[in-house]
Formats: sequence, C-alpha cells, structure tokens
Amino acid sequence: MDAKDHGPWMLRGAQLHAAGQLEQALAAFEQALALNPQDVNAASACATLLSLLDRPMAAYRTLLSVESQLMQDADGAANLAIMAEACGDLARTDSAYARALQLDPGHLRSLNNVGILAAGSSRWDIAIGLAQKCVALQPGHAPYHANLAEYLSGARRYAEALDVVIAATAKFPLDNELRIRHAVLLAFHGELEKADAALAGLDAPTRLLFEKFLLKLDTPGDLCGRASSQAHRLMLQPPDALQIHVDQAFRGLSAGDWRNNDQLTALLRKALADSTANGRGRNWGDAPFYGLLLDLQDHELAQMHSESIPVLNARLKASLPAFTRQRKPIAGQDNRIRVGLAVRSLHDSRQLQALTQQLARHDASRFAIHVYAFTPPGPQPAEALRPHAASVSEIGHMAAAEAAGRMRLDQLDIYVEMASDSSWSRQDIAAMRVAPVQLRQTGLYRRHVPGHWDYSLSDRFAHPDDAGLSQDGAIVRLPHSCWLASAGQQPSEASGSAISREDAGLPTDTLVLASSLAPASIDPRSFSVWMKILRGLPDAVLWLPRCGAAAINLAREAQAAGVGPTRLLFSTSMDRSDALAAMRHADLFLDTLRLNAVQGLEDALHLGVPAISCAGSRPASRLGGSILHAAGLAQCVLDSPEAYSAEAVRLGRNPGALQDLRKHVEAAAAGRAPLFDLAARIREWESAWATMAERSRAGLPPAAFNVAAV
Repeated sequence: MDAKDHGPWMLRGAQLHAAGQLEQALAAFEQALALNPQDVNAASACATLLSLLDRPMAAYRTLLSVESQLMQDADGAANLAIMAEACGDLARTDSAYARALQLDPGHLRSLNNVGILAAGSSRWDIAIGLAQKCVALQPGHAPYHANLAEYLSGARRYAEALDVVIAATAKFPLDNELRIRHAVLLAFHGELEKADAALAGLDAPTRLLFEKFLLKLDTPGDLCGRASSQAHRLMLQPPDALQIHVDQAFRGLSAGDWRNNDQLTALLRKALADSTANGRGRNWGDAPFYGLLLDLQDHELAQMHSESIPVLNARLKASLPAFTRQRKPIAGQDNRIRVGLAVRSLHDSRQLQALTQQLARHDASRFAIHVYAFTPPGPQPAEALRPHAASVSEIGHMAAAEAAGRMRLDQLDIYVEMASDSSWSRQDIAAMRVAPVQLRQTGLYRRHVPGHWDYSLSDRFAHPDDAGLSQDGAIVRLPHSCWLASAGQQPSEASGSAISREDAGLPTDTLVLASSLAPASIDPRSFSVWMKILRGLPDAVLWLPRCGAAAINLAREAQAAGVGPTRLLFSTSMDRSDALAAMRHADLFLDTLRLNAVQGLEDALHLGVPAISCAGSRPASRLGGSILHAAGLAQCVLDSPEAYSAEAVRLGRNPGALQDLRKHVEAAAAGRAPLFDLAARIREWESAWATMAERSRAGLPPAAFNVAAV
C-alpha cells in the first residue's frame, strides 16, 4: 500500500464514523496513521475513536506518538492535556496546558480547563482569575459566567458570586443553570427568604436539575460520606433555604473552614427556637453530628433528634407496610437470637478485617448474625464473613423501603447500626422499623431520644455514675468500653512494615505529634489546644492525615495562632498497611477534644504509640478516655484542656518520660488489658443483646441497664 492511499483511508474513516461504525472507522484511521505516522490528524482521529470505544490509555499512547507535532499548536497541546488528565498523567497535563497558553494566551479551552483543575484542588484564586479571563474573552458564553460564580462560591465569596449570577441572568434569562445557582447562592449567603422565593419559582423540570446540582456539591472526595446520605435525604424531604445554607456550612466544617462557625451556631439556635414556637419540626439530617463540633448544648441536640423522628415517620408512612413483631416459624426451629449488623462498607479493608474478627468470636449457638453493608454490591469482599454470618447483603443501591423490606425477611430480634450518629447512618431504614429492638451503637450523645432507636450503647466512663441515667433514657452501659477494638492490625504482616521516617515524609530528628482522623472531626477548640502545644514545643511538628483542601484552611488557622504552617505535616497517600507502619514513627498521639479520634487512638495503642486524651462532658468527648481506661492507661486521660496541653508539653520536653510511657503502652497492648480482650468484650455485647431481646419478648419497654463484666 502506497503513501498516496493515506487520503482515501482518512476519507473512508470519516464516512464510517459518521455512519456510527466506530470499530470500522478506527481501523481505517489506523491504516492512514500507519501510512503516515507523523500525521496529527490521523493520530487525533484514532484517539477520538479509541476514547469513544472506552480505551483511554490506547488513545493517550496514540497522541503521545505525535507529541512533538501536537505541542506546536495550542489546540493540539490542549488535546494532549485533556487525554493526559483522563489517564492520570497530571505532570504532562500541566506542561501541555502551559504550552497551549504559551502559544496562545487567550486559548479559551485551556484557560477554562486549567481553571477547572485549579478549582478541583481548591486553588480558588487561580480558578477565579482564569474564569474572569474566559468571561472577558467570550462574554456571550453563559457557562463561563456560571464557572466564575462557582469558583467565587468555593472561596466563600458569596456576595461576589451573587453579583456575577445576577448580571449573567439578566443577560441570559432562559439559562436554567444560572437560575439554579442564583437560588443556591442566595441560600449560601444567608438570604433565606429570597432563596425560598426563588426555589418556589422553579418549575418541575428545573427543580429536578436543581436537586441534581445539590448532589454534585458533595461528590468531590465524598466529604465524610455525605454524598450518599444527601441523596437519601433529598428523597425524604425537599430542601429549603435553611437546609441548603446549613449543608454548605457543614461542607466548610468538613474542610476545616471554621470562619462562620459563630453565625452558623446562632442560626441553628434561632431555627430551633422557631421550631419550638411554631410547633413545626424538621428533619435535621447531619446537624446533630456537626452540632457536637459546634458545641451545641445537649438539650439542643436532643431537640434535633426529637424533631427529626416524626418528620421522617410522616415521609415514610406509606412506603412499607407497618412493622409486625410476630415471628414466623423457620424450618429447623432455629431459636437463636437474630441480630442484624448494619455497617458502613465491606470494601474498606480495616472494617472488613475487624468485622471478620468480631463475627468469628460470636457464640453461633446462641446468635445468628445477619450483616448489611451500606454500599452497593461489588466484587466479593465478604467471603471471609460468610462462614460466620447467617447472611451478608450489600444494600447501598436500595431505597429505604426496599432495604427495610429485605431486612424484615430475616425476622431480626435486634437491629444494630454500627454507623449510627455518623454521616453514613441510614435513619430512613431505622424509621421503618426492621426489628423489635433497634440499637444505636456507640452513641455520641448524652441523652437517648426514643423513637427509631430503642437503646444507645455506652459504658461507665462515657456515661459516668453521676450522669443522671434516669433522665438520659435507655442507655446500656458496658463495664469497660463501648468501643469494640479489633484483635490487632499490626503492619508486621504486610510488606510495608519497613517504612522509614523519610518514606513517611517525616523529619528524622524532630518530635512528631500525630492525630489521625478526617478534617470533619477536627474542631476549632482541639486545634487551638494543639497550636498551644506546638508553641510550647517549638521544635515539634503536628502530623495529620492527607486532607486535600482542608490543608489550606488548617495552615491558615495555624498561621493565625502564631504557628508556622510548615509545622503541619500531611501524610502521603498510602494503603492501610503502609499507613500503620508509618504511624509507628509518631512520638505522641493527640486526641481531639469534642469528637474523639477513636479509630486512630485504637491504632496508635495497637502500635505502642503513646497517646493522651481529654475527657469532656458528653460521650463523644469521653470515648477516648473510655478506650484508654480499658487499655489500663488511666494516667493518659486528662480532665481539662489546660491539663491536656500541659501534659503534652511535659512529655515532649522529657524524652525519658515519653519513652517510659511508650513501654507502658506496648506492655498494655501485648498483655490482656480489657480493651484488647476481644472475646470477652464480645461476650458482654451478647449479654446486652440477650437482655434487650428478653425484655422485648416479655413485652417490657426499653430501660437503662448495666452489663456485668466477663
């Protein structure tokens, strides 16, 4: 075949592509490219077809074969950048876009795409500047105005974003995207009455677009798992301006942005007072959880729970037949107590391993355990559970009625939601009632509000003797800790056990203070105390998990507290084995004050890392102390922020004392301290379950009780 045949093959490929025959068109373009390997048009045509056929890496390799030619033209460089980004080659993405803008500083596609990339990493000033250039170069393109408003909103410059949208809406009055953004920005800015009026003016099709827009707000990074819970909540209750405003404020909290916390707390208190005055409750969703970080009072959190229950019940009333407690006979007369354990995910290796350890230690002669995971079905991660469970189901793809109906088929005696009080909780399922007894596992609140949950699990430290249990409701207190520690997750079994300080990105000769929890659980009070500790230990660094956009906000807060932002270190992306191996290099683990870092604290203790916690006034701030007491480390629990920071500074200045404490922690982990005796703790759980089931079968109402130690 001669090179002169190149043109006919290109023409044939174009015709086949137009006719929808993609595979045949690709073959024709590949023939043309083989005849002229340097032809940019043939390579681009092949890449386009490969992308359409879902073969992005092959498309990228094809473009790389003509990279030098593509980089001579702004459009070509932009095309290469787009494909590089799709394939995760971010270094080449940046260089290709830089080349496109070098060749043509006004290249709109590159300006727009670089702005999108900047916004994706919360570099708002860069994104805003690029969006402003796009608007100036092509003012008649409505999406550029929408992007500028979105980036200003991301930077929490709501007034400016509103100005952009109002001006753009006047220019493009039929653009639904701008109308939606206008209503949302009014809510973000706190103009709630205007926002509700704007929402009322949306027709049904635009309202659907509006709800999809709200879902997209939670998609990047799935902050605290809120995207899935938001989707379920939208099905239950059409959002009003107050909910939109509060949800946006919670996104800020999840990213370590506390600048509007005082206004948010005041708004929530006003809304609660209005509810009391007018008698109209609402589903507060995640507000009780974030209320812990805002330090709302116990009676305010209880009011939020109380108001949510009847609202959810009314919304779900007709979704499923009423729950019946009558138990149908099952073949074989299996009289075991049937327990449903609802967990966040079976795709998280840590959760799967811990759950497998737990199920293996249950008394299978007395309890039949059914596992439900709030994730859609995926690969078969649950095989390790099946020998120990009566059934394993992933129900994340199900609507509440479908999931509740599925659970009812198992005729449970007790339903235990392990994720209760978190952003992954499925209150909508609990509201439909799937068992005679429903248990909130490891409750974070002082008061148990009856309704969807019959009991809250706690312990004698989280709910001390003087806590007034009679007025707190059906609290079940375990003897040691309500936190069920795993049997150990040591990295020595994994290849990552030899990670050095340098591998972990840590300085070799510096005191490393650490805390491993999501930014959503870091509150301003804890961070302020941490900064006080760093000021008292000028050579120390604070090591936190990788947290994306939150790093920018936390660095700003550190600077404001008189601590150089370079003293905050953020871990690199690692799998769990490597992360555990790296954590061994921490010198002292610092717990948070309002919402304790229970999982991170447990990991630290398993690894022999010294840790301290400050016991507050409510269970969420006493769980860390509960864990340390159960580990035989009562001396590591301080009773005030002042004592907590003083102890951290004392240990940081005294290497000998810190080393002695490490030996003590290692001995506790190696011994049989109550926290680490998983089999005994499981027996105590089972004792609690049996008492609950017996009371239910006897027709007795839920009531507080203590569980005896095993």
